[in-house]
Amino acid sequence: MPAADSIPPPAAAAGVLPKVRARDPDFWLEVVCWSVVAFCCLQILLFSFGRDQGIYAVVAEGLLEGKMPYRDVWDFKPPGIFIVYALAQGLLGKSMLAPRLLEVAGLVGMVFAFRRLGERFLEQPRAGLLGGTVAAIIHAELEFWHTAQPETFGGFLIAYALLLSTETFGRRGRWAAWAGVGLLFGCAFVLKPTLGGGAFVCAAYLARRQYQRGERLRDAVWPLVVAAVSSFVPIAVCVLWFAVRGAWGELAWTMFEFTPGYTKLGWGYFSAPEAYYYGLQEAFVRFSALAAFGAAAALAIRPMHSREREVMLLVAGIIAVNVAGIAMQHKFFQYHYAATLPFVAFIAGIGLYKLWRRCVLGGGAGMLAFVSFVAVALSMREAVRDLPQSFWTRCSVRMQHFFGVGQYATHEQLDRELYHVADYVLNTDRQVALELRRLTSPDAPVFVWGFEPAIYWLSERRPASRYIYNVPQRARWERGRARTELLADLRATPPAVVAVQTGDVFPAVTGDNLDSRNALWGFQELSSLLDEQYHFVTEVSGFDLYERNTSQGRARADAPPPR
Repeated sequence: MPAADSIPPPAAAAGVLPKVRARDPDFWLEVVCWSVVAFCCLQILLFSFGRDQGIYAVVAEGLLEGKMPYRDVWDFKPPGIFIVYALAQGLLGKSMLAPRLLEVAGLVGMVFAFRRLGERFLEQPRAGLLGGTVAAIIHAELEFWHTAQPETFGGFLIAYALLLSTETFGRRGRWAAWAGVGLLFGCAFVLKPTLGGGAFVCAAYLARRQYQRGERLRDAVWPLVVAAVSSFVPIAVCVLWFAVRGAWGELAWTMFEFTPGYTKLGWGYFSAPEAYYYGLQEAFVRFSALAAFGAAAALAIRPMHSREREVMLLVAGIIAVNVAGIAMQHKFFQYHYAATLPFVAFIAGIGLYKLWRRCVLGGGAGMLAFVSFVAVALSMREAVRDLPQSFWTRCSVRMQHFFGVGQYATHEQLDRELYHVADYVLNTDRQVALELRRLTSPDAPVFVWGFEPAIYWLSERRPASRYIYNVPQRARWERGRARTELLADLRATPPAVVAVQTGDVFPAVTGDNLDSRNALWGFQELSSLLDEQYHFVTEVSGFDLYERNTSQGRARADAPPPR
């Protein structure tokens, strides 16, 4: 035994080794991921309305006033999106920020759901978080036009349903979870019917889990039954609501007669298999190089956990069903993918995390290589490429506005710089709205013969007709009923001012190359009504404004010629 004086005292022993503060590299990965998610959320909160968002806001405002969609305020999107916007405006006030706040809340909830899926299936929550971060980047890159759409909110609901499908509950809790999955998909159906198909994927997964627990085959089908029945609850409530309010006929005409005609406009370019392949290709490679590389890595690199393939197959099933819905529409608009891209991003997150763990083994050099790879991949492709500036340039402009250091002191100045695409210019809508406010009293009805319903919302003037835009009257199908109803509305509620738009040509929507001005001359009854009861006042950024005559018989002698 060594002498007592040869053993250093505890204090001296403790001082032999320096204190080392080690930190798992995954901690810094998580910090970066949440920082990126927060940055993306801030960008979304600074988005203003596109044309579609203006439609939803106008219908939602009517809903809050006791009106019914389709009967009193018309659009051909399913009713769920109007309920979302009405909820936003009812809770948070009338502003372009209100629906964006709901959107950001849904996005953050989805990121948490993905993180939980990573923890459950991979024992690596940061793999799911990385997928959620990629989803947030892609979502922000979709910009103002392709976000806050029915597919956006439907995608959030599907993510929550997916999480609920994979959680472990006791016997009683399982039944509630099955019902919850069905309810979430039922709500997604009310937002966009094609999104309801994912219920079959989750229900089949739940039935398989039941069977693996040793349940008899007869008992294993209960998740299918409960999820199917509960999925009809939101749909039945919606149908009952319209029936009780006397608006079922208008909903049925819109959904089952008008909308199919619109959908058929895109048919004929692809066969069904070609359309499906095209949709898959777009979902995985069109919107994000980072997501494409990550998905490839997820498939190429050996699984990190025995349940990795299980969750990837489940998510792939959701993607497959959603893409089938996109292919059925044959439009392939960017926002049609908004409910699918988050799940592509989740798979990509798994692949990127596996790459990250391998790079970590290389120390600082490996982590630098990973960061460089991500930066290069992000610069290769953006989700939307039809805007006048790149996404990162637009982010810079928004951050200057946010911190008050740029030339965009007010949100209106920001709108003038950023929120316009193709023929849509938010600032034009605002200018027309200001002129309508100048020409009319607050309780006066107005009518816009065009495709800019946001003018009603911005001017705070009520529409003189249920038709807040004129696509139904310009379309080649079902125009007879739409024109008859429009004329009846205008005779019952004569507008104080009529605004006629020029240059709004939408072959993919109306089926022809006419703008509103030229389409007016083919709608003789409306043209005659303007001739007999209105006179030209002024022109504002492509909108001709006509004011109602104070005495009958004053013609539009000073009206501009057709263009």
